[in-house]
Amino acid sequence: MSSTISRRLAPVRLGILTFGVLMVLIAASVSAPAVVPAHATPADKSVALTLTCTGSSCSGSWFCHQGGITGPLLGSGSIAGPADSTTTETTTQPAAADTLNFGVHAGTQSGCGRGFTEYFTPGSAINFTATVPNKVGYGETCSGGGSSFNIKS
Repeated sequence: MSSTISRRLAPVRLGILTFGVLMVLIAASVSAPAVVPAHATPADKSVALTLTCTGSSCSGSWFCHQGGITGPLLGSGSIAGPADSTTTETTTQPAAADTLNFGVHAGTQSGCGRGFTEYFTPGSAINFTATVPNKVGYGETCSGGGSSFNIKS
């Protein structure tokens, strides 16, 4: 989307004074109506989703909010992939979003996942990654440890 802002020059009032044979041209600037520039509105951005599954199938999910995690939900989705693979997709980062809640889960064990909440300026680029730990709790090994989910605009 493009927009054009036109700017008018302030009108000039001319006056001529005469002093015998000497003529003087006087220019006076007159205030023009104020031109209010259009504010740049951030546009939705394309976001690359990369899910890398290591040793087990895995999945990732995301939720975009405005005004924090309890603010309005602007977009959400999920992605899944088989063991030992990389899955890529694209989605949209809503222009008004300033909070991203996202996570990754791999394997069947409880606790084998990671979730995060990230805050950012609306319209700014993002690059966040969640990675499944290799061990959880009391040293229990995650079959999908090392699996990761990256969200980048």
